[in-house]
Amino acid sequence: LDHGHLTMDFGQSQSPIYPPKPWRRRVTNHQFTRHSLFIRHSFNGGGGEGGSPTTIIICARNEAENLRRFLPAILAQQFDGQWELLVVDDASDDATPEVLRGFLEKNSDCMRVLRMVEKTSPGKKHALTQGIEAAKFDQILLTDADCEPASAYWLAHMSAMLTARPETEMVLGYGPMSVGVKVHRSPCIVHNFSRYETASVAVQYFSFALAGMPYMGVGRNLAFKREVFTRAGGFSAHAHIPSGDDDLLVNAVANARNTAICLDPDSFVYSKAPDNWSAWLRQKQRHLAAGPYYQWQHKLVLGLLALSHTGFYMLFIVLIWAGIAPEIILGVFLLRLLSILFVFGKMLRVLREPDLFWRIPVYDALLAVYYGAIVPWLLIRKRSVEWRRG
Repeated sequence: LDHGHLTMDFGQSQSPIYPPKPWRRRVTNHQFTRHSLFIRHSFNGGGGEGGSPTTIIICARNEAENLRRFLPAILAQQFDGQWELLVVDDASDDATPEVLRGFLEKNSDCMRVLRMVEKTSPGKKHALTQGIEAAKFDQILLTDADCEPASAYWLAHMSAMLTARPETEMVLGYGPMSVGVKVHRSPCIVHNFSRYETASVAVQYFSFALAGMPYMGVGRNLAFKREVFTRAGGFSAHAHIPSGDDDLLVNAVANARNTAICLDPDSFVYSKAPDNWSAWLRQKQRHLAAGPYYQWQHKLVLGLLALSHTGFYMLFIVLIWAGIAPEIILGVFLLRLLSILFVFGKMLRVLREPDLFWRIPVYDALLAVYYGAIVPWLLIRKRSVEWRRG
């Protein structure tokens, strides 16, 4: 694998003016650890002064309230190039058509609406396929109806990364969870654990991408060139399942040469964290439904990582309970914990989640419970998953 072509944008400024050319960091050497990748970089200028034409696509089904709240932030994007917002109304039966009509009247120069008259398949893959085919431009940027960009330069950063090198065909962005969009701190353990688990997954898939093995991305912040979607055959290989419109596309076509990541805070796209454990479990069940369709090598590595995480805690409990060399066992436990605090703590700062640092010891243990008990339980459940979000 040619790791030298994988790029990422960490951003250098929070300036309110249009951002300059983003820094690109070329991976020249790396060392993989449990949660991250230590990388030596050489800096190169990247991107162009203008912006390549881009279509933002949002699929919405019964999302009237979210559209009222979050579409203004999408329409306020500052981009030195042609762009459009295409909202695909997936046969909504609430006030979504009326809300979209109101936005369209005021923004007809940069917005279009594509209406699906009838819901014919589970999930949003059919609606998203129609949107991609109808897009005016070949660069596609996806987000969801219940999401809000961190700034007016989200589109500019993601588009710049997609055009930084001619071989780049896909850009993975970060989609953090928050209590209320852009509001992080909360005493609620569900909110905070959801934020932590989302950050942990992001660190994992960003690290794998940098290691030359990209395997997933999130549809609330994902950019790609339309030819990649066409080359993959769209969603035909998994059209019968509701989930996987984002990660299975990445899993099928992303590689070390054609994938970049964007970690500038201005490019983040926020989504509200679940309010209770039931909502969180439903969300996880939807996400896990796509797992069996990953490439075998990705399933193997991810399974081993989850097994090692859970196995460490199980072995620790067994050995302490049995009284076998407790000083050594505690020493190993503390050494691992300190390593995680050091490595993952740095990553939380990059992801603008520093307040989660002191929760790492508790939430890392909860992740072991999640991997060891909740994931297997969710995978064997027979109840169907119903898609409700855009």
